[in-house]
Amino acid sequence: MGQLPRLELHSEKKLELLHDYLVLYLKIVLKNTSGKEVQEITLIDGFAGGGVYQDRRIGSPLTILKAVQEAEALLSIGRSKPTKIIPICYFIEENADAYACLDASLRANGYEDKIGKTIHLRQSRFDDCVEEIVSNINSRHKRGGNRTIFFLDQCGYTEISASTIKRIAEQLNNRPEFIINFAIDWLMSFISERRIDQVDASLKKFGLENHVDTRSMLKLHMELGGKWEHVVESYIGQGFHKATGIEYFSPFYIEPKDNHLGYWLLHLAQSARARSAMTEIHWSKANRSKHYGYPGYDMLSYKPDLDKTKFMDGMSFDDESRKLCQTVLTNDFARLLRNKHENGISFKDFIEETSNNVMADAPMLHDVMWQLCDSDNFEVVCPSGVEKRTRKFSEGDIIKPRAQLIFPGVGIGVPPQSCQKIQTNPLVRAS
Repeated sequence: MGQLPRLELHSEKKLELLHDYLVLYLKIVLKNTSGKEVQEITLIDGFAGGGVYQDRRIGSPLTILKAVQEAEALLSIGRSKPTKIIPICYFIEENADAYACLDASLRANGYEDKIGKTIHLRQSRFDDCVEEIVSNINSRHKRGGNRTIFFLDQCGYTEISASTIKRIAEQLNNRPEFIINFAIDWLMSFISERRIDQVDASLKKFGLENHVDTRSMLKLHMELGGKWEHVVESYIGQGFHKATGIEYFSPFYIEPKDNHLGYWLLHLAQSARARSAMTEIHWSKANRSKHYGYPGYDMLSYKPDLDKTKFMDGMSFDDESRKLCQTVLTNDFARLLRNKHENGISFKDFIEETSNNVMADAPMLHDVMWQLCDSDNFEVVCPSGVEKRTRKFSEGDIIKPRAQLIFPGVGIGVPPQSCQKIQTNPLVRAS
């Protein structure tokens, strides 16, 4: 089978993110499942590789299995009956040598008795066996109630199209989520200066021909000095989101420090909770994840009146960015609530409405909302109409502007003391 490949730094960070996300996701979705101690999840690795690298470093299949074991142990802490998570895994690898290595590495790590039972290996292209996998999932879950995650770490950038994702999601009752990696060097070639018709041809391979304005995309690419990262996040990311029809998405990068290689990671999920979990993992990888764009609400829109640095050089998910993001979001959410939700909106509905448009995680969103409600401009009341007395939001709590107070920049006549805790936007250029 030849020499094992070396695990590159950017691949190592990608696998760490996958591991951490699966652990957090399972802890969240299975948190309130006491009484039903056996839980099943289906995990599909569409480009599994050989499963092992030099120096005994493990690849994505073993990373997935070990993440499930860790989540199971954490969930069982303090429970009278331990939680048992049964991962039904499909590991797909086209290359014969890599497939043989994958089979051997799983057996060597103690999974021999699960192969053919809960671990299914396929030497195949992903597209050639996905129908079988979908059929198997639906046969096991007649009511479509299964949790399913596809991990698609493709070698190029056109092996997985938006139309393929849409078809799979629909066949599985719009329940699965997808974690898709695109290598940065492949994306660079995709978005390089070529004729519009060539870019259009690439978009068609993506399944995005009806969802991306090519001319506007290339114009912005040039306006940003040939930088392409923001363009990929905003145009390609939103194009995928629209083309797949999946409710929630996040389009951030994995770029290890001092390494020019990395991945664009597109996460597509049907719940705001799953989207929030992925965003929380990005924030936990402060020196590995980046966002190229605006730090506040409507994060993927280009704002020419603002400092271009965030659109061209990106921002890490670090403490400095967290402070900036929170400050900008406080202003943006205040305007959004005042302009669009004068009569109030539930906390749950507001979070779901804004989820795709922010780089904030759940703790930051809670802090921002409480900062607003602590000011004189907004209030929070329980569903019964009683003023909220605890500092923990419930889904049905109503956030609403107080009567006859106007947020600065939206109207006039606000008493200065009413907005002492709401700061001005630090990104606006000084005139």
